[in-house]
Amino acid sequence: MRISKKMIGSELARGALSVLARNVLCLCHQIVMTDAHELDRVDGAFVIGMPSMTDNEFDQCVAGFYQAASGQVDWGQALRALHEAFSLWAIHIFGLDMASGTITFSFEVGDARPEAAIDFARTWHRHDPRTRLALQLDEGQWMNCREHFDDAFVARDPFYQEFLIPYGGRWVSGMKLVEDGAFVSLLAMMRGPHQIPFSKSEDALAHRLAHHLSLAVKLYRTNSRLANQASNSLALLGKIEAPLLLIDEQRRIHFANPAARSILDAAETLVERGDELFCRRAHDDTELLLALRRLRLSNNAYLGDAVAPEEKAFMRCALPGSAHHFGVYLNAIRPETSMGAFGRTPLAMVLLHDPRRRLQLDPFMVGAAFDLTPAESQLAVGIARGMSVNEVAIARGVSIETVRSQVKSIFAKTGTSQQSDLVSLLATLPTHTR
Repeated sequence: MRISKKMIGSELARGALSVLARNVLCLCHQIVMTDAHELDRVDGAFVIGMPSMTDNEFDQCVAGFYQAASGQVDWGQALRALHEAFSLWAIHIFGLDMASGTITFSFEVGDARPEAAIDFARTWHRHDPRTRLALQLDEGQWMNCREHFDDAFVARDPFYQEFLIPYGGRWVSGMKLVEDGAFVSLLAMMRGPHQIPFSKSEDALAHRLAHHLSLAVKLYRTNSRLANQASNSLALLGKIEAPLLLIDEQRRIHFANPAARSILDAAETLVERGDELFCRRAHDDTELLLALRRLRLSNNAYLGDAVAPEEKAFMRCALPGSAHHFGVYLNAIRPETSMGAFGRTPLAMVLLHDPRRRLQLDPFMVGAAFDLTPAESQLAVGIARGMSVNEVAIARGVSIETVRSQVKSIFAKTGTSQQSDLVSLLATLPTHTR
């Protein structure tokens, strides 16, 4: 493969090549240090086997699980040992109440962006073929995705192409940790697209560790130390750079991240009175009320309930002394469709855009504005930064046809027909949703 100077100069291409180079060096070193019997054959090729873990390291890792279950250390600290030992992109354990479809607890460690967890809870958990398969397992049964989802499946599956791979994930091995009536707990150990899949000997070691993790989760439940999932989700929202709030249909503010709190403190367009959100101008405040009503967060609580609820709404607030308008994007967060990740109260996720701020484009904001998938929003931002379709395909490790298909979808959703129009549109973000 020939790599042009333009490709090398690309931010994402450099990142992909850097990751690939590190993995190749690591692979070469492991091959030198590994005997032939420690290699597993995967799709005709040899893959490195068991990671290096001494008996003492194994015991310390197991001890960490039980310490987390009893509240002596946090789960992040306990899971990090697994993350490092297996060179993971991310590790995730979570509990599900199958009767209500809600997440009862969720802990994750790794390099995945917090937006990935939010998008998964809001939308993509419904499209995840891995979770559907894992829920069919018996308690204690292990699964490796490479035994179920081949490259052809991944190449055509929307969950992989539109969500997981764009965020940096690809391979998963895991186990059903607990099944107790309607309660289920799952473990997912994940690697990225530029890493190698899990080998049989790695699975064997991880399975031994997961047996203790299963017992620790049962102890955790018995001790009634289940974390509040809404609190975990709020912690993730706090890491998002775009100004973001959660409000209910009565405008009560359930959460405001630091960027949104700064806007509220300035009280230029939006203000907090008591614990509720208001607009300074009466006209804008009426528009906020109407936007919330279009979401219909409560069932059978409005005249004309035959009208289908909207999942997103948009409004503008006038900026004093300026011809610009403040953009307010509202997205419905319904417990029944978000696995209860933000609690049992229907909420509106409010994203704010100040056109006077010339910050780096935020894919999360762009996705919310135009209803783009994670793959499409990252691609749109990449195009705005001058990347080519070929460079994006190489960086993600997907086909050019896949990226071109995503470009067409972006054009359709944004109402543009060529890349120059898209760049112009993103320069200021839209003043209305499509």
